Amino acid sequence: MIYRTLSLLICVMVLAACQKTTKLKLTNDLSVAISGKRLVLKKTDFPDLATSYFTLKDSKGTLIPIQFDDMDGDGVWDEVAFECDFEASEVLDLELSATDKLPEFPKNTNVYLGYSPERNNEFTSVAANSRPSDHVALSTPYLYQYEGPAWESELVGFRTYFDSRNGKDIFGKAKPQLCVEQIGLGENYHEMQDWGMDVLKVGSSLGAGALAMFREDSIYRLGDTETADFRIITEGPVRSVLELTYGGWNVAGATYTVTETISIWAGKRSYESRVRLGGREGNEILVTGIVDLKKVAKRELKSGGIQIMYTYGDQSENHDNLGMGLLVAEAGFAGFSKAPEEGDGVTNTYTALLNPVDDLYSFHFLAGWEVENAAFTNQSGFEAALIEVANELNANIAVELIQ
Repeated sequence: MIYRTLSLLICVMVLAACQKTTKLKLTNDLSVAISGKRLVLKKTDFPDLATSYFTLKDSKGTLIPIQFDDMDGDGVWDEVAFECDFEASEVLDLELSATDKLPEFPKNTNVYLGYSPERNNEFTSVAANSRPSDHVALSTPYLYQYEGPAWESELVGFRTYFDSRNGKDIFGKAKPQLCVEQIGLGENYHEMQDWGMDVLKVGSSLGAGALAMFREDSIYRLGDTETADFRIITEGPVRSVLELTYGGWNVAGATYTVTETISIWAGKRSYESRVRLGGREGNEILVTGIVDLKKVAKRELKSGGIQIMYTYGDQSENHDNLGMGLLVAEAGFAGFSKAPEEGDGVTNTYTALLNPVDDLYSFHFLAGWEVENAAFTNQSGFEAALIEVANELNANIAVELIQ
């Protein structure tokens, strides 16, 4: 996990009745401001909650969007997610009020897979899907709307090709909205539409953070696998999470299983990938990367415990400025490198080499397009966005319940 686990300093208290309120005290340990800190608490942190849910209000009495997620599929929520802004070293006191009614907020994230088993250009939204073993990349009519699942915040969308290419791509947005369900239904999404467009050419690269493996001096794409499965874990006003599981990935005589959990949060232009690799032998390095087809220079930064690699320049399919960045926690960082310019495997990619931390590989991928936000008309604006994300990931928020 790139961001450090929240330090939970839970005071003993009882939420015994609906009319009772309590304070949720949040302390920013960094001497810099934090924008949109992602916070996840466990239901077990509220052992005496007498009602099903609760609401949170800030010091002005404004409700904070909050999402109760059933992460293990047992029908009962086990995580609650929300975001907060912090000034440098700020302590926030939020009012927590128990309630039996699930709080409702506008949906600002989404996961979507459009599936057409009849291949008749009529797609149905599915919450889970197993890719047919005989599915062929680029075969038409499409089995999947725009070739695979997508995930989005109101600011940006991403997709992965659910086939042997396994590239990741970017849907740039012209205005804040959720739109991935409408893309590719009779329009050319490689050209500017009212919502935006597909802004990236992927080719044989890893695109916007696809997975590969470095082993025996070669890079192997997560391409043809014996099985491939998709499922939505949760989606809502605060965050969406999906899972991609690949079985029977054969690499240089070894066989692996890959489980990639992808999350995207409201108000963010980045997604997080957390990967578990089954069948590890100890001599493999997981790889992700940023496409390098437009010959835009790679740049590297470090902010606190976060290593950053990014590109910025005229590299969108709209022939304007697009920034792409990878952020990796130092503990899981094995270096930045580059794939070959040509060949049969992964090419034209600035690569990030990953090591597991507690058997988990992780990274964040950020995209900033000048059409979506004027701050990205120059490199300094995109670099500032990367530093802002790094600050948020570096922040360790102490959480205390006070009656």
